[in-house]
Order: sequence, then C-alpha cells, then structure tokens
Amino acid sequence: MSHPLHVAILWHMHQPDYLDPRTGEYALPWVRLHAVKDYLRMAELQAQYPQVHATVNFVPSLLAQIEAYAEGAAQDRALKLSTQTAWSREDKAYILSLFFCVNEHKVMARSARYLELKARRDATRGDVDAFSDADYLDLIALFNLAWMDSLNLAQDPQFQAISHKGAGYTPEDIRLILAKQREVIASIIPAYKALAAQGQVELTTSPYYHPILPLLISTDSARVAMPGIALPSVALAAPEDAREQLARAVQAHAARFGKKPAGLWPSEGAVGAAIVPLIAEAGFAWFASDEAILARSLGVRIERDGAGHVKNPSILYQPYWVDGGSRPVAAVFRDHALSDRIGFVYQSMNPQAAVDDMIYRLHVIRERLEPDGLPYLVPIILDGENAWEYYEQNGNPFLKTLYQRLGDDPLLKPVTVREYLRKYPPRARIDRLFTGSWINGNLDTWIGEEKHNRAWAWLAQTRQRLMDWQAAHPDAPAQLLGDAWERIYQAEGSDWFWWYSSRNRSPMQAEFDRLYRARLLDVYRILGEAPPRDLAELDAAWGRPDNAIPFIQSAASGWPETWAWDRSLTLVPLAASQGAAQRAYVPVRRLRLHRDEQSLHLRLETYEPMENPNVIVDIWPIGDGTGAPWTAHLVGETSAEAGVRVRRGTHDLYLSIPLGAAGIGRSASIGLRVALVQKDGEKCWVPSEAPAALVLDSIQA
Repeated sequence: MSHPLHVAILWHMHQPDYLDPRTGEYALPWVRLHAVKDYLRMAELQAQYPQVHATVNFVPSLLAQIEAYAEGAAQDRALKLSTQTAWSREDKAYILSLFFCVNEHKVMARSARYLELKARRDATRGDVDAFSDADYLDLIALFNLAWMDSLNLAQDPQFQAISHKGAGYTPEDIRLILAKQREVIASIIPAYKALAAQGQVELTTSPYYHPILPLLISTDSARVAMPGIALPSVALAAPEDAREQLARAVQAHAARFGKKPAGLWPSEGAVGAAIVPLIAEAGFAWFASDEAILARSLGVRIERDGAGHVKNPSILYQPYWVDGGSRPVAAVFRDHALSDRIGFVYQSMNPQAAVDDMIYRLHVIRERLEPDGLPYLVPIILDGENAWEYYEQNGNPFLKTLYQRLGDDPLLKPVTVREYLRKYPPRARIDRLFTGSWINGNLDTWIGEEKHNRAWAWLAQTRQRLMDWQAAHPDAPAQLLGDAWERIYQAEGSDWFWWYSSRNRSPMQAEFDRLYRARLLDVYRILGEAPPRDLAELDAAWGRPDNAIPFIQSAASGWPETWAWDRSLTLVPLAASQGAAQRAYVPVRRLRLHRDEQSLHLRLETYEPMENPNVIVDIWPIGDGTGAPWTAHLVGETSAEAGVRVRRGTHDLYLSIPLGAAGIGRSASIGLRVALVQKDGEKCWVPSEAPAALVLDSIQA
C-alpha cells in the first residue's frame, strides 16, 4: 500500500447518571474520581503530541455531572464524609466499605500506610471501632489522593508535599486535596475545547443518557442476533424516546462545545437498521460500531490467523455507507482485537514492549492490504477511563510511548474519524445493518436474563402509565410532565441493565438496583400514585452470598425445571469482564449452577453451536485435608464417570453430577472449574483466572 495506514483512536468517556432522585445528591463518587484521575490527564497527555490526532467521545449525562462538580453544585456521600471530622458508626462503616476501592497492586501498594489500614480492615472484618479518628482522616486523604493522577500532583509543589506525607493527614490537608480536585474538574471541558479548536481532537457524543438504542426502539430487536433469547413479559417500543435521546445529545454538545457533533458512538456500539434513519435525522455524518456487526451485516467472516492478524483486512479497514432513509450515513467498525489489547492485554506488559506489539500489528495490517492506491483506516475504540488503573502509573508511560511512536512513524497516520472521511468517503455500502453491540455482536448483556427482563417490564409499565396519565390530564403543568419524563429517560440508560447481567459483578450492584428503581418510583411520586408492589420492594436476592450455589428442587425426572436456570448461580470467564469493561469475544457465554438433594446441575452456554463438545469439569472439597479434584471429561454426550448424566442443546450442555460420585457432601464448600476445549486445543476456563470457591446452599431457593 502506497499510503500511510490511517489509525483512528476513539476514547469513549462514560459514567452512569448517579443522581439519587430522593436526595438530590450523587449516590456514588465515580464521576468525580474518574474526572480527577483520567479525563483531564487524557487531554493533557495528547496535547504534548500535536502530530497525534484522535477522537474523544463524551456521553452528555457525564458532562452534566462534571459541570455540576466543577460549579460546586454536586455532592456525593464520599465527598461529604471527606469534609467531616467526626462520623457516625454508619458513616464509618461506609468509609471502610468504599474508601479501599482502588487497585491494590498498582495504586494502593505505593503507600505502606494505605496497605496497613486495609490489612486491619480485613483482619477485623470492618470493625469500625478498630480505627481511630486519625486513622479515618488518613484513609480519607489516601483514598482521594489515590484517585488523582500523578501528572497533576507533579505540577503542584504543595501537592507533592501532601502526597509524600504518607500519614498524619489533617482536615486542612484534606480540604486542600478536595479543592485541587475541583480545580482539576473545572479544567476538563476547556481543555477538550482547546484541543478541538486546534483540530487535534474530534469531539463526538452518544445518546444523552446512554440507552441501548435498538432495545429502546423495540425490545424484540434482541432476537435478531439471538432468536431464542427470553424477552420481557411487557414489551417496550419507544422509537420517539430514541429520537429524543439523540436530539438532546446534539443540543447539549452544541451548547458546550460551540458546534454540533459530526460523529456518534451509539451506546455500547449497539446498532441496527432501525436506528440509522434516526441518526441521519439528528444530523450525524458518521457513527461507529464493532467488527462483529460489520461481519454479520455483510454475511462474511473477519478471519484472523493464529497471531490474531486479520486475513482479509480490506473488509474491516474501510468505512461504509449505510442507508439512513433521507440520506446515507458513514459507518466505521472497530478492530476489537487491537482495542482489547489496550483494554485488557497491555496492562500486564512493559510499556515499551506493549507499544512495540501495537506498532508491529499495525505494520502487518498495512503490509497485508492490497496495493490498490487507496488509503485504509484502522479504528481502535475503547473506554477511555476503565483500563488505566490496571496499568503502571495510570497508563501514562504506555500512552506517552504510544503517542510518540504513532507520531514519529511515517507509515502510520493518527487521525480523527471526521478528517479521514472528509478526504476519503466510503467506497462500499451496507445494504442492511445487523442488530447487535460491541460485545459478542448481540444484546444479551442488557436483556434476556430474569433480572434484565423484569427491569425492562418495569420500565415499559411505568412509561405506559405516564402516557395514560398525560392523556387523561391534558392541562397538567409542563414542569410536572417534564420531571416525570426526565426520570423515564434516565431509567433508559444502559448501565442499569448492564449490572443486572450475571456476567458483571460489583459490590455496588444492590445500589445500582436501588437507583434504577428510584427513577421509576419517582415517576409514580410525581403523578401522585402508588407504585407497583414488586417495584417498591428491594430484591432480597442481593443479600445472598455471591458464591452460594442455590438449592432448587428438580422435576421428577431428575432434570431441572426450565425456570430453575434463571435462579441459578452464574459464573462467566473472568477475562471477559473487568468491572465496567468487557472483552469483545470469548467462546463461553456463561456457566449456571444449582443443586438439589442428590446432584449438582451445570449448564454451560456458548455463543457458537457445540457440534461435538469437549468439556472438562474439576470439582474438589474444600477443607477436608485432601484437596484432590474429581474430574469428569465429556466428549459429545458421554462421560466415563459413573452417574454423570449429559444432555445437549445447540448452544447448551447440561450436566447432572451426583454429589456422592464427586466425593463431596450434601452441604459443603467446593472448588470448581470448567473448561471448554476448543478445536485448536486451547481451553476456555470458567472462571478463567482461578478456580471458584463455592458453597452448596442447603436452603431451597
């Protein structure tokens, strides 16, 4: 290829809407903390390399929260407690539960005092009386400092002194830390406006509250990629809300940055044919999604060799026109392997070696492209905030090295998406865009499980009730209706459904559940009506230990009832999930487990059909002094182990293992690990990083 290879990095900045409708405060501090750790730093780093152009996507509801903190109008509980010098026992318990939420190995380990406090918290199981007021002051200071990027601290001598203090922090020290945080937050939007004015950054947007647009238009859209997926008992079809979320995003972006955005990152890269006319109507010139969507739209495979290099690169590394009804819209599709290498792989590598790998892979792409004289584009799209805490020094050495190498390499040209498209518009067309997201090319991260579907049904019911009430009260105050609809739009955000997924784990899941319900409950409060009982009652299941295998009685045949799987414990390949981030593809979707009086029941679910499954199951008792695993190896539908029953579906493998045969008691703690052996011999383990330590629940679910 005679042209340099164009590389378009898109950093996606997003946090949920944490506003608690009951209190008017933010329930969790993550917008504030990511703001002082990541958002300004990413702008300042890129500014040091003017030859490197990139695209930065901000979700409008995130920017609104950033502005509120910058203006001093936002309050979160952690911030409020940080300003106090005395705390109730409940306050102290909250501090001990939240203020250790930093990466222990990459961040906390830099402070001996922080590690000492965490060890004491763990040893005393969070006993609030095991800590003095001086301990709480140190913990508050260290937590807030841990979330501040070292680049900001290095530029301020006063802050260097505070950060090096290590212990003995005073209320005045904490006041200075919080004042610095507000100063940093107030600099974020101006920094990006300056980069955009210089042409170094293209600023793009997402739907206002980050909804999954295809599901908002119709929850039935989930069946395009997965025809057999379970859907909510009450369907939602709200294309007018999708239109409103896009229109609000455009208006908010123009108000903040002085012009309308050309590009759209649809929430979670979730797209489909039904959303493109809305994107065109809102005025966008281009949007982006994932290579899995491109492949399924074109009916081709994006093939890779054993090293992960694309075999047919000209398909992936070019833009496409997609029919938007009134006009076509350009679309680009991310290389999910390269994106995931930044998101998940390079964090464990030396920065120089990691960048060497990335540059080498980009050169391989260029060498494999046809010498047709046409320029090609490699989109690398990922979260701009969630990966860095897993890197050394918050990813700064990696990013500096990456930007330097990209800017210096004459065979590579880092560009914004818009500047590439202005010079080289699409040459090919997609007749019908497939419906799916950047995770496995489908929508099952946000719909299909019991908790998902219950939440969608609540949303559909509440929205319908608001529409009925509005029709019956034509003279209702505009402010009242506006407040009620605002809660609906907030509840449409993807994050609530993300955390209802069994594959995503967080100690804050119960809080996300409460915040989601609070938005819908507030609609009923505004209307002066009583909410449905099941919406008002918090889910008791959040109190069950995360590692408990529930007891569910089986049918007379000995096989579980169909509904039982929705109440089962779910494990996922841990490498597929990293808090609020997920890899684009792993072959195993999930492993579900429950038990009855006699057996342990497993259901292994995959994304691709299992023609001749090859599965290994290791189980062993914990605490009996032996630790010796019992292993079952299944090929097809047979197992050599006595008593093991196997049943297979297209994407499911069911196993029933007698507790006695596995050498474990009827109420015991066990270790468990399951592997799907792929055709090349590679094993996809569930869990991936370490065996699961589980408890066999003796109480019937």
